[in-house]
Amino acid sequence: MTSPLPERIGVTVIGGFLGAGKTTLVNHLIRTSFRRLGVIVNEFGTAGVDGQLIQALTDDVQELTAGCLCCTGREDLLRALVHLAHRAHQDGAPPNHVLIELSGVADPVPVLHTLLDPMVRGVFRLRSLVAVADARFLTRTLADHPEAALQLAYATTVVLNKTDLVPPAALEAAADTVGALNPLARVLHAEHGHVDAPALLDTAGFDADWTPPPVQTRHTPGLKTVTLEADRPLSARGWHDLIGRIAGRPGQVLRVKGHVSLAGQGTRLLLHAVRDVITVDRTEEKQNGRSRVVMIGRDLDAQEERAAFAQAMDAPRALILPRRAAPAGGRGVRR
Repeated sequence: MTSPLPERIGVTVIGGFLGAGKTTLVNHLIRTSFRRLGVIVNEFGTAGVDGQLIQALTDDVQELTAGCLCCTGREDLLRALVHLAHRAHQDGAPPNHVLIELSGVADPVPVLHTLLDPMVRGVFRLRSLVAVADARFLTRTLADHPEAALQLAYATTVVLNKTDLVPPAALEAAADTVGALNPLARVLHAEHGHVDAPALLDTAGFDADWTPPPVQTRHTPGLKTVTLEADRPLSARGWHDLIGRIAGRPGQVLRVKGHVSLAGQGTRLLLHAVRDVITVDRTEEKQNGRSRVVMIGRDLDAQEERAAFAQAMDAPRALILPRRAAPAGGRGVRR
């Protein structure tokens, strides 16, 4: 009789711009989650500060100070993950969840590349990408630092922090701004980083049980959201073309998520993409012929995207190419 496979270690990535309260959130999760947590802290400089603030709460801290993970960190991240996976807590077991705190200027996509690698997925299970935002200075931060908008656009959960310092009208405006940037994300309000720790860690932003949000077509300057819908299955050729349109424009198509009915498949598929990091998982939902995909990107042409998606059901001979296609840089589909 074969032994059951060990449960994969959950991973939550926490990003957000400088001063938003990432370390405060991490410390709150350590204090209140009652789990065996390992922590990886990515400091931008060579002298770690955040790691020292966390070290007082847990011994399982891996501090990476050689450089920003978004630039030069894949091997360091892999070593830190392996170290935590083999490190025993007081009860003799390794962590059952890992928190990765990114630097305030980090692009999370390279980290997702690593965590969604098939070999890494055999041991670790990416749960969610959290972006922490300072509700007081959100508008100013987005205006002065475009990378902050991208951090929010990629997130599966946005923690709108320091809400106690913001008047109700300004807080509502900040929440609307987050919703406009990323209608796919769940938005949580927090004071001093205090959120429901178990609920946040259990959020399955990359799992097949995701439920699509209501149809929304909102945008801020430069970023647009397009919802694509179909009432009959996509053909195999159409599916190939859809993936090609996503992977071939990593600088324009930032996030994609949706349920897809594919001809010949008994269950619907969950499609999830962050730039050219694409994953496809089977769901338990019976294939009903319907598909619904939400796309977030720069200067997307809604009419063009919907026309291409409509052709995906009819096995077109040629792919409709976008007018502003970026150079192809996709890494293929990861299952």
